[in-house]
Amino acid sequence: MTRLFTTTLGVLLLMFAAPVLAQDGDVSEPPDTDTSIPPGQSTVTLDERSPLSTVEAISTRFRVELKDPPADYNLADESFVLYVPQEYDGSEPYGLIVWISPNPNGWPLRRYMPTLDKHRFIWIGANNSGNPRSFWHRAGLALDGLHHVNKAFNIDPMRTYISGLSGGGRCSSRIGLTYADLFAGAYPIIGVDYFKKLPHPESTERRLLFWDRRFNPPSPDIMRRAKRDGRYVLLTGEYDGNRLQTLITYEYGFKRARFAYATYLEVPGMEHTYPPADWFEKGIIALDTPLAEVRERRETQAERALDRAMDRLQRSPPHGIEALEELLKDYNDTTHAHTAAEYLKQVKEDPNAFVINKPVTETPEDKPKPTPANRAREDLALATNYLRAGRTNLASDLLNKIVEYYPDTDEAEQARALLEGMTAQ
Repeated sequence: MTRLFTTTLGVLLLMFAAPVLAQDGDVSEPPDTDTSIPPGQSTVTLDERSPLSTVEAISTRFRVELKDPPADYNLADESFVLYVPQEYDGSEPYGLIVWISPNPNGWPLRRYMPTLDKHRFIWIGANNSGNPRSFWHRAGLALDGLHHVNKAFNIDPMRTYISGLSGGGRCSSRIGLTYADLFAGAYPIIGVDYFKKLPHPESTERRLLFWDRRFNPPSPDIMRRAKRDGRYVLLTGEYDGNRLQTLITYEYGFKRARFAYATYLEVPGMEHTYPPADWFEKGIIALDTPLAEVRERRETQAERALDRAMDRLQRSPPHGIEALEELLKDYNDTTHAHTAAEYLKQVKEDPNAFVINKPVTETPEDKPKPTPANRAREDLALATNYLRAGRTNLASDLLNKIVEYYPDTDEAEQARALLEGMTAQ
């Protein structure tokens, strides 16, 4: 039976647990036997790594301390398969699929290419990134591919997804959640991992089973973004060895944790293999369907964040700069991020430039105009209040910004003295 969703399974009480890990069987090569390179597909080498792709950076993001980390790879020794629909001309943003294969190749099946063309998706997948490769290298290569395509093509960040098959699907589920600020969603196929322990329905009173947690939960801010805006499609087959774990992950993981956009797809009669083209397209459609709703909400939130940042800039440039930087971090995929970047550039060149977007009113002659000293005085008073309230981190940040932005004022001297006193305590 075709399932797009399923009813909640019975609740299992877990008192004692033994690990049950679904095994990824070998995935046979698909029946696309034509080995010629189709139009739009090429094998490329990349000349620049992502600053996020080192083993150290990835393990830090996953909050893991590696006792024996693998040596970092040399990007010059790696290659990628890139597919660009022939109609792409750069005039409009395309979606992107970053692919992690279980096999030593990164190409899309020929039967998937019409879907990529129809829905305007560029595809990149690393070669030599199959199941035998270290997860840390597979994640790094995926981030390198993302970095390259974002630089070389006009890409819509709200249609940037990571996907993979079998063991590659498991990798994509980890990366898609942990990097929800870079990927708008994940599409793990016949293999998925989760960041919490999940119950196994074959548990008995004597032997309670579960699927163990396979990676650490994302940081709170990333988790909020994933639950609110991320789109996740879990595809399996009726006879896939990972079907039960995929279903449990959907029901007890994504659905119970109230991810806003999660979809379960089960292909009738399919085993542990590549899905048919029409089912692959169903997953793409499920990823894109909430797009307008997500885009509208994020634009509204970004607009409000920009209004708050502008208000802060007019009252306290250091606070305004901080607000703009937060906006660029949290809403980098919105149109308001471009405005925020321009404002940030202006205020860093001239901290007193901010009468931006503020109605011009006549100033009484006897009213003193804002000066660096006035602004520094206001910020110093605020920092002093923070100290009195015991909010030393906020006080320290503001005092350092007074020293940086108003170095020649008396307030900067007082700020230095307060900082020295805090250090001495």
